[in-house]
Amino acid sequence: MSALLTAVLERACESEPPPGDAVPDIVRRADRLRRRRARGVVLTGLVVVALVVLLGYALTTVLLPGPKPRSTAAVPVPQPRPSAVLDPVLAVLAPPVDAKGYRIEPRPPASGAGWRRYAVLNAEGEPRGLVEVAVYDAPAGLCLPVLAAPDACALPDRTGAGVEYSRYAEIADVDWQVHEVIARRAVDGRTVAVMATGERGTGSAERGEPPLTTAEVAEAATNTKLPDGFGLGERCNVPAPACPILRVPVRPAG
Repeated sequence: MSALLTAVLERACESEPPPGDAVPDIVRRADRLRRRRARGVVLTGLVVVALVVLLGYALTTVLLPGPKPRSTAAVPVPQPRPSAVLDPVLAVLAPPVDAKGYRIEPRPPASGAGWRRYAVLNAEGEPRGLVEVAVYDAPAGLCLPVLAAPDACALPDRTGAGVEYSRYAEIADVDWQVHEVIARRAVDGRTVAVMATGERGTGSAERGEPPLTTAEVAEAATNTKLPDGFGLGERCNVPAPACPILRVPVRPAG
């Protein structure tokens, strides 16, 4: 019986260190246990930090609005307004000039009380002449001159809108060719003179031809919007030395 008990105890103690090595082995085992526990704490901390980061990202994505998608619609960009929009007189004159492939723009001094002056340029930027506009107040009426009889007044043509007008074409002088129209509103006598002059001093009838025909000048002069492009009180009635010198002057009736 004692022999059997001895054998069992021997097998149980096979993995145990010898009695002399027991203390150092216990220390080593305790050290390994502490290292395992330290690694476990570090790994647990890393896992917790990762979970916090992932949870924060998930909450931010769900609760906060994401970046707005870039719109494919055109973004309006402020553009300079064309001069014709700012200048109602130029808005009337510009269409026939633009139709020829020319450009019309204010020419310094471009305007004054009762008058406007514009330069016409071709596609290459070369001068093609001037368009000048003068407005008059004449409740008693102004004379539409007759070229052949300086003291007489013309029997004007009349538009359906009640505008009386007379056309003039002075092209004998190649250095000052002019298409001019004088128009007045019968209702109040408000009178407008529009004069298109070719480039002066060229010595050439072709190069000095006015940029607008008499028909085009008449269409502009009889446009009911043209007098309204001038402010109240604007007029070139005599004396008005700064107003354009017309080839065919406007004068009082009688």
